[in-house]
Amino acid sequence: MIKALLIEDEKGSAERLQYFLETDHQDSIHLLAWKDSVPQALEFLKKEKVDLMFLDVELGAQTGFELLNQLGQIDFQIIFTTAHQEYALQAIKHAAMDYLLKPIDREELKLAVEKVKKENGKSVDALEKLLKQFHFQEKLGHKIALPSLVGIEYVSVQEILRCKADINYTHFFLKNGRKITVSKTLKEFEIQLLPHGFFRVHNSHLINLAEVKFYQKGKGGSLILSDGTEVEVASRRKEELMQVLGSS
Repeated sequence: MIKALLIEDEKGSAERLQYFLETDHQDSIHLLAWKDSVPQALEFLKKEKVDLMFLDVELGAQTGFELLNQLGQIDFQIIFTTAHQEYALQAIKHAAMDYLLKPIDREELKLAVEKVKKENGKSVDALEKLLKQFHFQEKLGHKIALPSLVGIEYVSVQEILRCKADINYTHFFLKNGRKITVSKTLKEFEIQLLPHGFFRVHNSHLINLAEVKFYQKGKGGSLILSDGTEVEVASRRKEELMQVLGSS
């Protein structure tokens, strides 16, 4: 029997996953507990050993990655749960066992559980690499590496106002007025910046939410940033953006 821990701060999502586990996987998975924050999960893991963790990427002001960074040795398997596909891609990149997009689909959960059974602990080495990477990120102090022909510039993510896609290039616009162009796609940097308060408002634009000063209404509308720049918001991104900004 696989002993599992669910870490999720959204009650509805937690109850949905619990229901599927109890209904479809009661013979193979025993859900030990549901915790809704990093501190609660850490306290539980001091006392209990688990084989599998269902880990939400966003846990209030913290992330599931921060939890992993504080655990030390990781000797269990992980299935990330996230409402953001970008985060799911990041989880795969960092060698997670599997991921589920919310709202969790019953059949996708079954496939993920089957993978866990077949894997049988083989992902431990990959997860240890994940932990080491986040230790390295902490040392960098939330900086992002921007390569150029002459070297690599390390820029604090909070110094970035916005990023603009230009086919296979990305333009970074900084608070001090500088513009840095890197020969990588915006998608590659989106994966790194989303956990630090950035939001993809349009196919061509990723913005620092902390620098938003005004939302101008329209079909999708537009945002005015702290430097006066106006950035269009795609209509399909408007609803989620308003939720993130705390307005309807």
